[in-house]
Amino acid sequence: MSKKLALTTTLALFALAQTGLAQTCRFPAPSQNFTRDRYSGEWYEIAKFQTAGGAYFEKDCVCTQLNVTQGPNGAFYADNICRNLVPEGNFTNALGNLFNEGPAGRFKEQFFPFAPSVDYTILLMGERDGEEYSVEYDCGTSFLTGTNYCVHFLARKPTMSEGLLQTLVDEVNALDLNYEGLPLQMTKQEGCWKNAEESMTQ
Repeated sequence: MSKKLALTTTLALFALAQTGLAQTCRFPAPSQNFTRDRYSGEWYEIAKFQTAGGAYFEKDCVCTQLNVTQGPNGAFYADNICRNLVPEGNFTNALGNLFNEGPAGRFKEQFFPFAPSVDYTILLMGERDGEEYSVEYDCGTSFLTGTNYCVHFLARKPTMSEGLLQTLVDEVNALDLNYEGLPLQMTKQEGCWKNAEESMTQ
């Protein structure tokens, strides 16, 4: 590579990074309802706001779940699980290590040793009309990729009422956490959990 081309490439990457860095991560307060026991267990992703960085890894996901577990010596994990393209598609997962908690409900998340970590906050938790929900916000900034964020709307069942989802979206927007104005992406859960859906109607 010529020195001129190398310089041009470097300047282009620098400009791209600076554009991304113009927006930075937010640090909202975690939910006062958060406890590790309450957050542990299985969640279904109902919808999300997600920038291109996260979407690159999750673009083909359907039937997305989050399985939160506790380990020895204070270990805490969030296993991101989905199927590829269709409910019968290949199973994939990415195990996130949640560490450096402080205050309660805010962590660093890391998927691989030595990989950059992101800020991970359980923003909202609660129950309304029998629907248990949580909202998780994660965000990370790097020189090369700029700032990427995700807001995940989660439920204990594979469905959520429109009214509750809209209330949660309104709360997220009031906190200016979707500052790029990204569209809300609904996660396909239909046809994924036949046995779970049957058990809920019995």
